[in-house]
Amino acid sequence: MVVPFVDSVIPAGLLNTATTPTNNVATTGSLVTFNYLYHKPGHDAYPLVLVTDISTQYLRGMNLHYLTFPVIKNLIYPAPGRSVCNSPQFTYQYLKSKGYINRGQKGAFRQYKVSGISRLRKLDCAAIVNALAISRSFDPNEIEAIRKTVREQIRRIVNFQAAPTGEMPI
Repeated sequence: MVVPFVDSVIPAGLLNTATTPTNNVATTGSLVTFNYLYHKPGHDAYPLVLVTDISTQYLRGMNLHYLTFPVIKNLIYPAPGRSVCNSPQFTYQYLKSKGYINRGQKGAFRQYKVSGISRLRKLDCAAIVNALAISRSFDPNEIEAIRKTVREQIRRIVNFQAAPTGEMPI
């Protein structure tokens, strides 16, 4: 399927072809990181973006730095065996239909001026998906065991045994 955007590859000058492999071209669904010159104070100067579209003036997508791990995992890996990595179907309309824009994640969807982007690097989205897939969550029994241990340690500190009069504590 053809990407519906006229300039679906990185505009000339953003990608250093002398030091970057030729397959390192960002398209819809690519995971990229870059330095952003026009960031506002308090905003991300080094975004990690899952690209929805690229034009001659703007790069748009979800900045993963503004999302939690479970949201990132569900965004990139919506179903077993399915990933949005490098998928031409990963568009703003996809995000909107899945509720990512309307459910308080609006701040994660960003538009960046191409003229402010430097040192753009395409990352291996599959590696991120695999890392998130093996991310471990605590078993409820483990959490309860941790709570018991913490309670016991607090009890020992609070109920500290004082040394008998005349003896020096060690």
